Parts: sequence; C-alpha cells; structure tokens
Amino acid sequence: MSESCDTVTSPQLKRKLTRSCLSTTLLVIAFPVALTAVFYQLEPFKPAHFPARELPRTASAPTVIPRMLVGSEVVVEGKVKGPEDLAYDKRNRLIYTGCEDGWIKRITVNKSVADSVVKNWVNTGGRPLGLALEKTGELIVADADLGLLRVRVKGNKSNVEVLANEYNGLKFNLTDGVDVGEDGTIYFTDATYKYNLKDFYFDFAERKPHGRFMSYNPATKKVALLARNLYFANGVAVAPDQKFVVYCETIL
Repeated sequence: MSESCDTVTSPQLKRKLTRSCLSTTLLVIAFPVALTAVFYQLEPFKPAHFPARELPRTASAPTVIPRMLVGSEVVVEGKVKGPEDLAYDKRNRLIYTGCEDGWIKRITVNKSVADSVVKNWVNTGGRPLGLALEKTGELIVADADLGLLRVRVKGNKSNVEVLANEYNGLKFNLTDGVDVGEDGTIYFTDATYKYNLKDFYFDFAERKPHGRFMSYNPATKKVALLARNLYFANGVAVAPDQKFVVYCETIL
C-alpha cells in the first residue's frame, strides 16, 4: 500500500517542483527587466499610422545613368569593407573613407589608378560614417557610435578627439552626415536619437521623427540645434557659395 502511494505521488511532486522552478526563473528574469524599464524609462515601440492620402506613387528610374560613368575609374576594389562616405584631399591626392570595421582608410591616388595604395589609417573604435576635411587638413568624422570626432595624426601617433556626443542632455545615437563651412562651422546630423545603428530599421518601421540637424562651433566648442523632428536625418552638404546648407531625410 505504501509503495503504491509513493508511485502515485512522486510524479506529482516532480511536476510541482518543476512548476515552482519555472516560476522562480521567470521571476528572476522579469524583475530586472521591469526594474530597468521603471528606472531608465525605456521608450516603447509605437509605430505611427501611415496617412492614406500620402501613399507612395509608382515611380521608376533608369538602372544605369551612362553620363555618371563618363571618365570614371575604379580606384579600390576588395580592399575596403563597407565604405560609407569619402573626403578628398586635393593637395595631397588622398582619399579618406570610413569602413564598417571601424577603420578609416587612407588611399593614396597615384598617376595610375591601378597603383593606388590603401592604408589602415585610424580606427575610431566605432563606426565612422560621414567625413569632411577642415582647412587645417584635419578630418572631421560623424561616428554612429561615438558622436562628432576630430582625427589628428602626427607621425605614427593618432588622436581621436570627441568634439560632441550630446545636445542638452540628449545623446547622439546615430551621428550620420557631416560637412564643414569655410568659416570652420561643422554641420552634422543625428539620424535618430532613439535607435542606434544596429537597430536603425526600427526607426524606419516606427515612422516618427527622431532626427536632428546641428552645428558645432570649434571656437566656442558649443553645439547648436538647427532643426529637429526630422525623419532619419542623413547627408549634409554646404553650398559652394556658403549661402545655405542642405540636409536630407531618408524616409519622408
């Protein structure tokens, strides 16, 4: 009789213990997550409704624009990984481009393009996107992970200086495009303050304006907000006559 009772109750006891362990495990996982959400006020994913009146129209464009390739030559192939932007030093015939492994590559353009030399110049430790040269020849970098940078190289020593990584307490989360005016003012974008580069597609899906367009004054070392509530603010270009600055929004 006793043996029969043990045979019946043992599996029940095991199931109870299993449920108890599972509940404890879930509690251990859920509690820190809930606590983090309370203290850090994590923003939920809340996609905006797409207005019916703004549904995209059918558009077409030629796959190849022949005039764009007139006089073009391939400078480097297979030696740079995920090049995003470039800056060209006309005086020294040098091309700088930022790659997805964190390296800024310096390419020396020789008389024969085939003889161009690619060098690992500086690794920012982040993801360099936009590049622009100052009058001094120093390179300004919009680094998606680190913010607005200035890169100096003397001999074999390099220095990566963080010029700015936040505005009014709100950090840059995806510093993207950059250009420099003749007066030294640096114009740049923070594509989205909510999502980083790894999660940027959520910004597209959410369809809300988290981007900012800003400037940095090297003399005062201050950031100024020029435009906000932008839809994934991306590239920046100062007009040749210095009368205006163009920036683009990726998902309008």
